[in-house]
Amino acid sequence: MPRLSPTDAAQNLHHIMSRALSGAALEDYGLSLSREQGDRILRELLTLCLFWVWSALDSGLSDKDRDRVWAALAHRIKEAWAAELGLPPQDFDGYLSEFAQRRRLYENLTREGAEPAAVAAEAAGVMEADSLIEPEDRQKLLALLVDLVPADELGQAVEELEISD
Repeated sequence: MPRLSPTDAAQNLHHIMSRALSGAALEDYGLSLSREQGDRILRELLTLCLFWVWSALDSGLSDKDRDRVWAALAHRIKEAWAAELGLPPQDFDGYLSEFAQRRRLYENLTREGAEPAAVAAEAAGVMEADSLIEPEDRQKLLALLVDLVPADELGQAVEELEISD
């Protein structure tokens, strides 16, 4: 694999994630939700994707390269936040804090051996606890999260990365 700049690596990772974030048809999973609920689920899809990217970067690259790729990816996500994801621009900074908290939760789970489906189940549980979804929709949401979050593909992409200086 050719050596990539941090920006190019981030763009490749964003491309993989964008398939999960392309406005998944919630109705396909039997979920009838408001726009606000859909936005919150989109944010959680993004959070799960970014968590798996972070985990792969953290275990597969030097701290320096991890931080460079992560900064470029965060910049790319900020660019896409309103324009591509349709999320309110003013919510981005709050999202970063939310992501940091959720990342710690998910890291604790993976340290205990949790696989992507178990992390997705935790995310669905958090959304249910926050009254974002009804209890009877939890399994539908879990199916959506497991189907759409490309944890293995993101991990493989990072494993193949060689970052240029």
